[in-house]
Amino acid sequence: MTLSSTLVPAGEVLAGMGALLDRLDPDRSNVDPATRLAWLRTAPTVQARVTALTAQLTGEADQAKAAEEAVGTPLASWLGMGENLSRREAAGTLRQARKLAQHRLVGEAAIAGRLGTGQARAITGVLDGLAPQLDEAQQQRAERVMVDLAGHLDADQLAKAAGQVLKTVVPDRAEEALEQHLQRQAEAAYRQRSPRFFVEGASVRFDGSLPRPAAEAWIAQLDAHAEQARRTAVERRDPLASTVTLEQRRADALIAQISRQGNSGPGSPSARVLVMLDYAKLAAGAAAAGVLPDGQGLSAGELRRLCCDAELVPVVLGGPSQVLDVGRAERLVTPQLRDALSVRDRGCVFPGCDAPPSRCEAHHILPWHQGGRTCLANLVLLCHCHHPVCEPARHSIRDQWQIRTADDGLPEFIPPARLDPHRKPVRHTRHRHPPGRPQARPTHAA
Repeated sequence: MTLSSTLVPAGEVLAGMGALLDRLDPDRSNVDPATRLAWLRTAPTVQARVTALTAQLTGEADQAKAAEEAVGTPLASWLGMGENLSRREAAGTLRQARKLAQHRLVGEAAIAGRLGTGQARAITGVLDGLAPQLDEAQQQRAERVMVDLAGHLDADQLAKAAGQVLKTVVPDRAEEALEQHLQRQAEAAYRQRSPRFFVEGASVRFDGSLPRPAAEAWIAQLDAHAEQARRTAVERRDPLASTVTLEQRRADALIAQISRQGNSGPGSPSARVLVMLDYAKLAAGAAAAGVLPDGQGLSAGELRRLCCDAELVPVVLGGPSQVLDVGRAERLVTPQLRDALSVRDRGCVFPGCDAPPSRCEAHHILPWHQGGRTCLANLVLLCHCHHPVCEPARHSIRDQWQIRTADDGLPEFIPPARLDPHRKPVRHTRHRHPPGRPQARPTHAA
């Protein structure tokens, strides 16, 4: 086939490709192996070029508002009319097209076959992440650097190439800029967390997004369980051991995790009950009724029933007890210190949150890496949702909640300026009265 050097419109190119596909010979039985491999190497390149052209045409149609003017409907809706695309798939196609349309060099390189689809997606992701830290000229240079790197880096390597780009574009502040980039990525990943579940007959399909550290830890747990199950099956000479896929083993591991979690609630051997006792009453020999961390009083009978299958942990308030301040010697919270936190905070201390201590993490008010001590005065309980909201960022690039310890030793929160220009401290309602005592009428709202 002879190709002319004269440029032709996109429509003519697409029509010609369609006509050639109509003439495709389906009989490939006599093709030699070397030719098969050559075709197999060429086909993905052609596919990537067509995908890039499709994305570029979609982006241009979006910018020109072609669907609105021609048929009176948004482009995402129009995309779903002529194809078997769901609304979510059409929106995703349009989103990717808009990203590629913002990066001309990337689009041209992809259409020319110098970039694969995955490489183009990785490059636009890195460039969009770096954009807030670079001016227009630096963004253009970063795009050229990324396209050049694609000559010897695959998509996964390109997705991690932000550091290389910054060293070339802004060498004098590359390390600081990379730290800010990683911080923005982590915050974006947290905002985008989104497990979704779809019932399909007897199965439930799910997808979504998790922050990378949490996802990596989860995958490691599943793979460890899956590998242990595989080794056990092999050692037992299970004839089905070789037919189970990695994905199926991960599914089995997830099911096992869910089962273990379901069996670890109240009444299991691992359950622990914290009961607060008044030291003065104990010293006087009085019959002491217990108080739960949430302030609920317990009779002796209730206490016995509650602790039938649990580990009873008495917490004596007001008297001599175990040293809680582990200072700089330990970063992680000790079990004794965790118990003290559960008694004091009685759950997540973020105003309005009712997550119990079992769903909370111990948070250093002054970060440990900044010299913060692992002691009761520098710790609070925060649930998995509010912990990232309050985690202090190394770079002040967001207006966020801050925590401090008040004069009475209880935690209080300083709202972001966008919520309260005066940043008046607020605290959880459960910290407006001592544990185990009647609640006083609150004097201000959280």
